[in-house]
Amino acid sequence: MAITWNVKMTKTAGICYNEVDRSKASGRNARVELSTKVVDCPARLRDTLVHELCHAAAWLVSGYKSGHGPVWQDWVSRATGVFPELPSIGRCHNYEIACKYQYKCIKCGFSIGRHSKSLDTERKVCGRCLGRFELLAMSARKPTSATTASQPAALRTPRTPAPFAIFVKKNYGSVKKNSQDLKHADAMRILGEKFKEMKTV
Repeated sequence: MAITWNVKMTKTAGICYNEVDRSKASGRNARVELSTKVVDCPARLRDTLVHELCHAAAWLVSGYKSGHGPVWQDWVSRATGVFPELPSIGRCHNYEIACKYQYKCIKCGFSIGRHSKSLDTERKVCGRCLGRFELLAMSARKPTSATTASQPAALRTPRTPAPFAIFVKKNYGSVKKNSQDLKHADAMRILGEKFKEMKTV
């Protein structure tokens, strides 16, 4: 399955194309495209890939082009079951997109971003107050968060892992050691039961 970068995508983090392919035994093919302008840090790459690969699995394995329906949600549940430390996988991203150029209204202060110098400041006026836009100095700031990217990484407090994720990390090895033929899903079920028992004590 091909995963490629797309320099033309400016708003969407990623897209999964699910296609019929008669040359394959399954009759199905999928490919993922990621935005170079939106997916600009490791956390965004991880989260976008998980989201799009759940679309791919829904089509390639389950045979459904269901958008964000129950089949896609089932694959999301499987992913978070295997990696409980993953953040919530949503239907749409809420990333703050870092644009190379910022234009600010000289009258009300409203600003808009562009990836190129495409705004004609002589003709384009502010939709809020009809004021003129001016081009601000280019910013070198890049987003560092998987969500809003409103703070530099150095100022951000690291996210504390969920209690269950910590419990799994500490106890997964011992559960698998007791029964080496145990499937991952069964091991996670046992860990879930033990964690529940521990919380009720």
